[in-house]
Amino acid sequence: MGWEDIVAAAREDRGVLRYARPARRALRGVRLPVIRPLLGVVYGVTQLALIGCHFSAKVFYREPLLRYRCARVGKRLNLEGALPQIVGNGRIEIGDDVTIGAPCTWDLGFSVVPTAELIIGDRVSINYRNIISVAKSVRIGDDTLIAGEVAIFDNISHPIAPAKRLARAPITADEVAPVVIGRNVWIGVRSIIMRGLTIGDNSIVAAGSVVTKSVPPNTLVAGNPAVAIRPITET
Repeated sequence: MGWEDIVAAAREDRGVLRYARPARRALRGVRLPVIRPLLGVVYGVTQLALIGCHFSAKVFYREPLLRYRCARVGKRLNLEGALPQIVGNGRIEIGDDVTIGAPCTWDLGFSVVPTAELIIGDRVSINYRNIISVAKSVRIGDDTLIAGEVAIFDNISHPIAPAKRLARAPITADEVAPVVIGRNVWIGVRSIIMRGLTIGDNSIVAAGSVVTKSVPPNTLVAGNPAVAIRPITET
């Protein structure tokens, strides 16, 4: 009797395999008793171990390496996870009280200008899975909040001309323009900030927006491409 015959017999409620499904259902219903004092101790010890490992990695490994790589890192840096993946030799400055989520990728590996620069102000929060691509300059003002999975580009990444792109040619200076993000800006999750624009102080970029033009101060923008929705008058 082959495997197909055994399966067919089980479907007709015959043979050994007819007990397989009930046995699996019974096993899936088995649960250990919750002994709260014991499991409370186990949970507490596990959390302390995780906190200790995270703290040790941050203090003795991640933060020293980031400080070594950057031209300047301010006080009370908060790395929530792994180091940002930094590509290239561009200049990076990070202000005081900055929070950086994980993972993040900062690409400063283009050869358009002698030294690309990424300048992050004080009290900036950069959440998880952010991409910042810098061929010339990206500046992020104080107190700005950048949500998860935001991408910021001061360049087009690849040439527009098909022949150059096929030849894997680098981008040129004409395809690069600085990005300036003002103070106290809030950029929503999965937004994309394109080259050559300024986002004014106190403005908000709604989630999922693609910003292709400069945004005035105190303005809410949304959409693809992002357009002004209304002025921000709240104080």
